[in-house]
Amino acid sequence: MSQAKGKKAAPKADKNNFFGHKPLAATETAQAMLAAAQDGADSPDASSHLTQRDEIPQTGHLTITHFERAMEAMSAKLIRTWQSTADQIKNEVRELSNRTASVENDCQDLKTAQTGISENLLTLQQRMEAMEGKLADYEDRARRNNLRLRGVPESVQPDDLQLYVRGLMHAYAPDIPSDMLLVDRVHRVPKPKHLPDSAPRDVVLRAHYYHIKELVLRAHRSRQEPHEDYPSVLIMADLSAATLRRRRDFQQVTTELRDRGIRYRWGFPTKLILTKNGETKLFSRPEDAMNELARWSPRSKQSAPPASSAHGRKSTRTDRMD
Repeated sequence: MSQAKGKKAAPKADKNNFFGHKPLAATETAQAMLAAAQDGADSPDASSHLTQRDEIPQTGHLTITHFERAMEAMSAKLIRTWQSTADQIKNEVRELSNRTASVENDCQDLKTAQTGISENLLTLQQRMEAMEGKLADYEDRARRNNLRLRGVPESVQPDDLQLYVRGLMHAYAPDIPSDMLLVDRVHRVPKPKHLPDSAPRDVVLRAHYYHIKELVLRAHRSRQEPHEDYPSVLIMADLSAATLRRRRDFQQVTTELRDRGIRYRWGFPTKLILTKNGETKLFSRPEDAMNELARWSPRSKQSAPPASSAHGRKSTRTDRMD
């Protein structure tokens, strides 16, 4: 009993002391941190001080109530910070959405404008092709009395060309009176680029009478052999460059027609005219002519002479030269 009385009674545990015998010290630094947290100010050294354990001072203790208040203050600060950041992000997203909507509207306007431009361009192309066809037709009509002679020797001087071509026309059409074989003008023209350098330049003449020119041209095409007095001379129609270019687009079709022995002729502006079983068809595009030809029986023969005949050979040469 005396020993029990001699001993000092153990101090009762403080219910507000969360950390038991050795709570965190409520130093001036901790108190400043708490005040800063409650005021919402920044404390750059807060993390280092919160993890530091000091000796228990004699002035007081950091209770759980103080800790909860500090946590609430820090939570409120974090919430305000997050809310401010979220508001800023929302504003930026809203601005980006407005800018994206503006860009989409501009793209839609550009798409609409581009569609209109494409339609106008297609219309202009069609009009240009139509005008080119009319221009080529006018030029061909201006040349309708012309004949192009290929193979006339360069030894024939310009002053002698008039007499030379009148003799050639009389040789192919001897029944025509000499006074009808009138030539308005005749001259040489630059030769095409695909001809060799040794080839003579072409000669272009304008016959005074259109029907005389047609008689000479048909007589030349119908002959089985070239005329003995003019063996190297080829007589062709004088056509515009645009018409020749369009006719070359039909080269595959005309080759197939000649191989099958099918007659054809040309129309103006450039059209391929085919006659089959008494039915005449006109084609302005090579694709349409090939599709129609594919529907016919392969290698079908008409009453026309075969392609190996003189007429077929002459037509082949004329088409190639034209």
